Amino acid sequence: MFPKTSQREQSAGHAWVFEGPGAEPKRQEIAAVEAAGYTVIDLSNSWVPYIFSEKTVAVDDAQPNDYRKRYVDLANNRVDADGEALDKHERNFLELYGIPPTLQVVAGEWRAVDGEIGPCLQAAGFDPEVLRAWTGGGIAYADKKTGDARKLARLKASLEKDLKKAKLDPADLEQAKGHPSSAAPTTTGGRCRARSTSSTTPSVGSAARRCSSRPRARAPTPRASSTRRPPTRWRSSRRSTRSWAGATSRARTSRPSRARRTRAPTAGCCGSSRSASSRARRSSRTAAPRWKPKFRWKDRRGEEQPLRDVVRESVDAAVAALDLGTPESARRQLDKLSELGAGNFEDLLVAVKLPPRPDYYLEDMTYEVVIDRGDVWYDFPFDSTGKRLSQPRERYPHITVYTVYEGQKIPLIHWRTTIGSWRSELYNGGEYYKYKDSDVGPRVWKEIVAAPVWIPPATTPPRELVRRKWKDGRVRTVVNNAEFGPSYTSAYGLVAAYHIKEIKNPDGTLKADFDNSIRTHGSVDYMSILRRYSHGCHRLYNMSAVRLFSFILGHRQFVREGQIKLGFSREFVHEDQTFKISLKTRGYRYKLAQPIAVDVTEGRIKGTRQKPIEGYIPKPSDTPAPADGPAAEAAPGPAEAAAPAENNVQSPS
Repeated sequence: MFPKTSQREQSAGHAWVFEGPGAEPKRQEIAAVEAAGYTVIDLSNSWVPYIFSEKTVAVDDAQPNDYRKRYVDLANNRVDADGEALDKHERNFLELYGIPPTLQVVAGEWRAVDGEIGPCLQAAGFDPEVLRAWTGGGIAYADKKTGDARKLARLKASLEKDLKKAKLDPADLEQAKGHPSSAAPTTTGGRCRARSTSSTTPSVGSAARRCSSRPRARAPTPRASSTRRPPTRWRSSRRSTRSWAGATSRARTSRPSRARRTRAPTAGCCGSSRSASSRARRSSRTAAPRWKPKFRWKDRRGEEQPLRDVVRESVDAAVAALDLGTPESARRQLDKLSELGAGNFEDLLVAVKLPPRPDYYLEDMTYEVVIDRGDVWYDFPFDSTGKRLSQPRERYPHITVYTVYEGQKIPLIHWRTTIGSWRSELYNGGEYYKYKDSDVGPRVWKEIVAAPVWIPPATTPPRELVRRKWKDGRVRTVVNNAEFGPSYTSAYGLVAAYHIKEIKNPDGTLKADFDNSIRTHGSVDYMSILRRYSHGCHRLYNMSAVRLFSFILGHRQFVREGQIKLGFSREFVHEDQTFKISLKTRGYRYKLAQPIAVDVTEGRIKGTRQKPIEGYIPKPSDTPAPADGPAAEAAPGPAEAAAPAENNVQSPS
C-alpha cells in the first residue's frame, strides 16, 4: 500500500533527484526514486494541498474537487477571490491564507525586480536607506481612524502648518530639510523625529508611483469589521522568493509578525510545504520547546525521545539539497528549476532525502483533540448606560491535537483558537445582542470538508450579506459570495471539521448524531483569532487549518465522498435593492472511517454569571460587541463559533 501522498500516479512519470549543492540533478522514474528513500516534491504550477486532492493513490475513488481549479488559478495570479481575472498589475499575496504562489509566479516577480522595478526605482532616486534607517520595529496594520495612520496624518498636518508659518510651500515637504524653523534635531524622537521621517516620505512615494510595474495586491475581502483586513497588503517579490528559499513552506514563513510572536508551537504534523505534503504530511514542528519543554515519548525500542521539529529538519534538508540557502543561490536555482520544468515549471517534480520520520508517524494514526476554552465571560459586556465593561482574559482558548502511540498521548499541535461570545443578530425586525456559546463536553469529528460553504441564517443582518466592490468602472454593492464560499475568504475558510455530539442508547450503541453547527475551521479573520471571539466555532489561521487537516487525512482512513450537492437560494432587501443568494455545494467531503474524539473543556468561568444569558438583549449603544469589534484587552486571543442548527442553516464561524 502506497502512502496517500505518493507521486507514483503523477502524469509526469519522473522526478529530478537533487543530492546537494554542486551535484547535477538526475532524471529518474518516480517508482525508483521513492523506492530509494527519496521524497518526491511537487513544484509544478498545479500543486494543491491534500485537502484538494481528487483521488487516493492506488484506490479507485476519483471525485472531482470544484475548488481545486480556483486554488490553482489563485496561486498562479490568474484570478481574484471571486474568480474574476486580475488586472495586468494586480497580484495575489495569499501565503498567509493558505495559498502560496507558484514558483513560476515567484520567479516572474524576481525577474521583474531585477529587470524593471529595480532600475526604475534607481532612476527615480529611490533611497533604500530610508527603509534601512527605520527603527520603529514591526509595521502593524491599523485602520484609517486609529494607530499609526492617524498619528502620521496629525504629524503631517503639523508640519504643513509650520511650513506655512515659515512662508514655505506646504505641498513641498522636502523644503523642511535643513530649514531652521522645522529641521530640529532628529535624535530626540517625538515630533522632531517625525518631521525628519515625513520629509523623506514624498521621495519614496513618488519613486514608487513612477515605477508603475509595482503590483497592486489582492487581499481578502473584509467581512463586517475593518479589523478583519489582512495584516499585510503587499510584499516585495524578492522577499517572497527568500521566504520560499529559506523555508520551502512559504505559507508558514510569512505569517504576520504579531502572530509569529504569540503563536503557540506546532508538533507532529502540519507542513503546508510541498515537501511535507509529498511525504504524507510527515513534517512536524514540535510543541515541546515552549509549551511542554520537558515532554518525552518512548520509541518502539523503549528509548525516551524529545519531540523533534521535523518541519524545520525537513525544510532545512530540502533547502540544502536544492541549494536555496541564500538569495543569490536561490535566484540561480530558480532559473535551473524553470529549465527542468519546460521553462515554466509545468509538471516539475524534484526528489530529495529528508530526515526519517518519528515512529508515531503511521499510515493510520489515532488522534485525540482537546479544546480548552480558556477564560469565559457570560456577563453582558455593557453597563446600564451602554458603556463597555472590561472583561480581561489571562488564559486564551487553545486547541491541542494528540496522537496516541503505544499508550502515549503525544502532542502534534498546540495552537490558539476561538470561542463564542456576544454577537449581533436580527430579531423582530431589529438588531439585538445574543450570546453565541461554544458547546462543552465530548464531541467527535466524523467528516472533514474542503472549501466548505456557510449558509447564512435568517437572523443575519442584511448589511452582512453584501459588500462593496469595484466593478465595471465603479464601486457597486454586490452579494458577499466570498463570505459564503467556497472561498479562502469564506466564514469557514478553506477547510472545516464538524463537531458532532453522539446520542447513545442505554446499552452504549449510537442512537443519533446532533450537529449544533460548531466547527473547527480556517479563517482569514486573523484579528479575531488574536484578539476577539466567534459565533461559537473554533477558528484557525487558514494556512494552519490547511496543514492540520491535510496531515490528518494523510494519516487517517477515510471515504472520499466528494462534492456535497446543495440547492439553496434566498432573496433579501438591502437599502431598497433586492439581492439573491444562490449556493450549489456545501463543499468537498471526506468521511472518516473512525471518528476522532474531541473534548471541549468548560474553561475558567469569570464574572458573576455561571451560565450564558438566554434570548436577546437590546443593543445599549452603537459600540460593537467584543466579538464584532476591536478587543479592549491588550494581549491577543482567538475565537470562533456557530449557532444552533435551524432549518439547516448555520451561523458564521
